[in-house]
Amino acid sequence: MPVLGRQASRPGATWIYGPATDLFVALCWVPLWLLAHQLVRGHGGHDDALLRSALGAAFLLSFLHQPLTLALVYGDANQLRQHRRLFLWTPPAAIGLIIVAVAFHLWVIIPVAAVWNTVHTLQQRYGLCRIYSRKAHYGSALVDRWMLFASMAAAVLAVAVNHATLRLVHRVNLDGVNAGGIRLLVDARPWAVALLVPVGLVAAGLLAAIVRQEAAQGSRANPAKWIYQGSSLLLIASIAVDPAAGFIAYIGAHALEYFVVVYKTFDARYGRERDGSTVLGRVAHRWAGRVAAIAVVVGAALLLRARVHGDVYNVVLYTVGVLHFVYDGVIWKLRKPVVAADFAIRPA
Repeated sequence: MPVLGRQASRPGATWIYGPATDLFVALCWVPLWLLAHQLVRGHGGHDDALLRSALGAAFLLSFLHQPLTLALVYGDANQLRQHRRLFLWTPPAAIGLIIVAVAFHLWVIIPVAAVWNTVHTLQQRYGLCRIYSRKAHYGSALVDRWMLFASMAAAVLAVAVNHATLRLVHRVNLDGVNAGGIRLLVDARPWAVALLVPVGLVAAGLLAAIVRQEAAQGSRANPAKWIYQGSSLLLIASIAVDPAAGFIAYIGAHALEYFVVVYKTFDARYGRERDGSTVLGRVAHRWAGRVAAIAVVVGAALLLRARVHGDVYNVVLYTVGVLHFVYDGVIWKLRKPVVAADFAIRPA
């Protein structure tokens, strides 16, 4: 169970889970980026093949973390009771929508999914920033959110402006749909050039607002938040420096972060006592049960990935993605007392 107010050696550092876990969550993208960047710097068929494998591994890791949302929903009796209609009707609606899109090759879902996934990942980082602020009892939600979004917008515009982006697409050998999406981004280069400076200035202004906010708190400021927030900005900047390495690190770190949050949520909800009302409650009160629950979901996803192919796999892939996005938007709301309790946040 997370402990409120767990202190680091420096006074005022209030962690979400503790120094070791929080530092892993904040910095797990760094080795991913360094490895991918080394592959990008290489030349020749062997390095290109390794880079494609790294990109494929990042996509696989991203897919594996998404079904964990379903365990948090259908394995938690309280969630089902609170949103019964949503959890009953969303799956058939999502399946129907995706079947139509795949059957009629409406691949507009690809860029929509890409934008949605980018926003979803930024929202998760924003959410953790808000947890740090809530635990330290200060901070502006508006500034935290828009600093991340403005920084990502500036990074995407920088990628569009970069003349090497199309060459990179050919190196990683993206499929026609995804490659077409990148080409659309590159074709918008004149607009990107015009927007890069003003968007960059907005991002810089929001960063200055964050710095002023933290400085104004004095000894009440939370260095643990600085580490996570600063690391998030560096990750976004790394996309502009090396788009392929930054993309791999961005989606890989998001998945790893999610695994940690789900495990710790199981711990917070079931770690103290056994809840016999659901299967999840009966197994997740021990660490071995929590690991087993996550392993079962991941194993099922791997089996599905190995056995199902073609349009059927695409239907499953995008349906799970839709449910992941929708359900996460419902589950992770800090204004809910049960979610605040998961992160050891006392009521205001």
